[in-house]
Amino acid sequence: MVTQFHKIRRFALVLVLFWSAGIAFSFYWFYRGEQQTVLAIARAEARATFEKDTLYRRWATLHGGVYVPASDLSPPNPYLNHIPERDVTTPSGKELTLVNPAYMTRQVFELADSQKNLVRGHITSLKPIRPENLPDPWEAKALKLFETGVTEVSEVQEMGGRSYMRLMRPFVTEPPCLKCHAAQGYRVGDIRGGVSASVPLEVDAAVMGDVITGAAASHGFIWLLGVGLIGTGARVLSRSSRVIEEREERYRTVADYTEGWEYWQGPDHAFRYVSPSCLELSGYSREEFYSDPELLHRIVHPEDLPHYQSHVRESFRGTPKPLDFRIIRKDGEVRWIAHVCRLVYTSSGAENGIRGSNRDITDRKIASQALLEQAELLEKEVRERVERETELEAKNAELERFTYTVSHDLKSPLITIKGFAGAVLKDIEGGNLQRLDGDVRRIMGAADKMSALLGDLLELSRIGRIVNAPSLIDMNHLAGDVLGQLSGPIQQAGVEVVLQPDLPRVWGDQPRIGEVLQNLVENAIKYRGEQQKPRIDIGVREGADGPVFTVRDNGVGVAAQYHETIFGLFNQLDARSEGTGIGLALARRIVEFHGGKLWVESEGVGQGSTFCFTLGTRPPEPNKQG
Repeated sequence: MVTQFHKIRRFALVLVLFWSAGIAFSFYWFYRGEQQTVLAIARAEARATFEKDTLYRRWATLHGGVYVPASDLSPPNPYLNHIPERDVTTPSGKELTLVNPAYMTRQVFELADSQKNLVRGHITSLKPIRPENLPDPWEAKALKLFETGVTEVSEVQEMGGRSYMRLMRPFVTEPPCLKCHAAQGYRVGDIRGGVSASVPLEVDAAVMGDVITGAAASHGFIWLLGVGLIGTGARVLSRSSRVIEEREERYRTVADYTEGWEYWQGPDHAFRYVSPSCLELSGYSREEFYSDPELLHRIVHPEDLPHYQSHVRESFRGTPKPLDFRIIRKDGEVRWIAHVCRLVYTSSGAENGIRGSNRDITDRKIASQALLEQAELLEKEVRERVERETELEAKNAELERFTYTVSHDLKSPLITIKGFAGAVLKDIEGGNLQRLDGDVRRIMGAADKMSALLGDLLELSRIGRIVNAPSLIDMNHLAGDVLGQLSGPIQQAGVEVVLQPDLPRVWGDQPRIGEVLQNLVENAIKYRGEQQKPRIDIGVREGADGPVFTVRDNGVGVAAQYHETIFGLFNQLDARSEGTGIGLALARRIVEFHGGKLWVESEGVGQGSTFCFTLGTRPPEPNKQG
């Protein structure tokens, strides 16, 4: 495993190599510069020598040469025999010979050659008069270049085992030169030859060697200093890297090996860190999240996406709240996520994105849903039990009222029968046959009254179960059948009945619903009062929970305090009216059994009444069938 420590050592080694190469190049550059400097100095010295030689030679040329005493050192020049007055004698008898500029220059150069470290010179020509002035190969090459227009040639050459900077410039024929060289065919302006100057490089090379030695020492010191600094830096960085690696190892152990899915999003919403556990939870690798910051948004369940996007906005504003949402895994499976996050900050306090944490709570959600469903079932059972208990209490209360009513209302016919039976006995004993017929009739009437009461009670007891199978009822057809059955009483009472068309269909026990309509219509006929034009309207209106069926009359009406009383057992507002007083109670029980309600609306006595009832539009639940 390549650690940061190994990377630092490798980098330090590469840096040392580059540093060494840089120092070596610097030393080479300096060395080359010194070489060029030495050559430049030697070339400058050669030029200065040439200029000096040219200057005193020109002086001699301008004076036509000089006379010197003839001697072994300066014998008469045989190449000047054609010059008049080559040799002259002074009045004192001293013999003098003419030394021309070339002769003088040659003697000076020969004198310089005798000195080891002086600049050497040589006067030469491609057509020399003296054989000693013949050019060497390098000079011959330079002289040919002069004829092409080159004005100076310089080069480092080996001469006699020593290195010299050789420099050569041409001699141009001037008028005074023709005194000696006109016979050779030269004219003014011709290249007559050249003078070479050779500067020895040993002295300058020695100086350069000292400088190079010093430069080598300084470069070596700088190299050692650099290597030392690199080594020290590498050691410091290595120690720091070990500390950092230890911290990263602790961080990685905590972050990478969490059960949940952890991540860090920067201010630009790009993922800076995603824990590897994202793969197990979402099916997507951390590299996929790094390369696509919008991936998390895309895998959020569409129904939960608006809540998640709102949560992200709140998180970057610093007001996040925990959120549960669903994601769609790469394999299509839906998983529940418990998500929390918070703003994070840099060491300087600047906002640095959000830190998110996701936990898979699918199992918990499933268990919670199961508990919720169980709780709903339990609540439903409790509610049904409470309803049954309430219903039972109501039935018990009704049973008490029923028992009281029955005992009270059935006593009356029994008392009547008992009383008139005693009267019959007395009439028989007294032989009063005229009263016997009336008494017997009253006994029979009381018996009929008791029979009617017992019949209504039996009908009321049957309401708790469905006698006929529920079916879809056409209310217009049913109302028409009921009105047909009551056509006799309707015509006898002179009542106008109006049936609204297109009544909605309902589910229920058709004969029972027919009993409700029949009871309400009979009730309207019975309590029409003294109305000259009695009228009954059967129709429907829209209510909050569906259609409301209505039976409206313009009869005697019902005072507000009796709107509920009339639905009690054996309750009759007019004791003189026919019937047992159980009809409205029976109708309400039938309607309530069908899941509806029955009530009366009336503005008071003489204002007519509207009996309203609702019915279910779907089949009754099976558990209500008996």
